[in-house]
Amino acid sequence: MQDILNILYTYSLFGAFLLGCVVAFVFKGYLDEYIENAAYAKQMVHPEMLDENGKIDLETELLYLRTDNIDVTLDEDED
Repeated sequence: MQDILNILYTYSLFGAFLLGCVVAFVFKGYLDEYIENAAYAKQMVHPEMLDENGKIDLETELLYLRTDNIDVTLDEDED
């Protein structure tokens, strides 16, 4: 009986180790992708959105340009 428990314990321990390796491998992929996306998003912040301390300024109102006429075309100057 003791031998069966030792074998069961050994296989359970080995299975838990393998399961932990698989979960860690999958989680590492998600974590690396998240960190890469966060670094990209941090680089793409426009400087006009930052305050004097370099933090994103959420207190002031941002101005934006909105055109109602979508079919605006620019005429090229002919020489």
